[in-house]
Amino acid sequence: MLLIEEIIKQYNPKTIEETKAALREVIQSIILIGLSRGGFFEKGSFYGGTALRIFHGLKRYSEDLDFTLNRKDDNFSLQPYIKSIREVSESYGLNFEFSIREKVNPTPIESTFAKINTYETFITLKIDQTFTNILHKDEVLKVKFEVDTNPPLGFNTETVWLDSPEFAPIVVLDLPSLFSGKIHAVLCRKYKNNVKGRDYYDLLFYIKKHISPNLVYLKNRLIESNTIKESDEFNIDVLKSMLKERIKDLDFDMVKEDASKFIFKGESIDMYSLDLFNYMIDQIK
Repeated sequence: MLLIEEIIKQYNPKTIEETKAALREVIQSIILIGLSRGGFFEKGSFYGGTALRIFHGLKRYSEDLDFTLNRKDDNFSLQPYIKSIREVSESYGLNFEFSIREKVNPTPIESTFAKINTYETFITLKIDQTFTNILHKDEVLKVKFEVDTNPPLGFNTETVWLDSPEFAPIVVLDLPSLFSGKIHAVLCRKYKNNVKGRDYYDLLFYIKKHISPNLVYLKNRLIESNTIKESDEFNIDVLKSMLKERIKDLDFDMVKEDASKFIFKGESIDMYSLDLFNYMIDQIK
């Protein structure tokens, strides 16, 4: 069991933003440990960019935690798991506050925020005084975690071990299913004027690792999003055509601008272009 102070130091943060990012990742891990202790992973699984970051070495920061139930449950609530998360956070001397997002319209997504006073936490952890002095005393660091209670099925999972700040078994979608989730985000996320460049950074991550998408799961997700119909032909060639159609008018300057806010120093995205992504999409098998 590592002390939070020791974990923060391992990140070797040079700026206040890097320190906050390290603290956010600690909060994410504590939430996962609490969910594991509370038995959540007997009925649900972890997926998304943060899962890729924690368990597969994605070299960018990720803000939220995404989970799916393994089968539909209209009566599911996150409330019973708050207690175990709180117990874990208190064992590390951290004071989490929780707020469950009230639903304005019916939705299968259960959302909760874990919040912590950044200034007080920096003092508790004896973070560099120079950084602490910059903070507003009421600043709050938040991590959203949400669960899809009526998910599209067809995904596969594996149990992996979180090892920091302590060991905990976590059920995570396997890489082909994670890849399918990311492709779905690329194809279906509504950007307006806020392109999520991190989606495209992640897309290349999977392709470079030669991961093949779980097409059954991806088709089910696309059907749920009304992107395709169940009767539509769907295979790897159709998928490649859909991806190329999606990116043909993409503003890659906006992609780079957004992705640069999250990627680690030393990661280059200067070459991002339509030609590069068309070439990489052709490599998907």
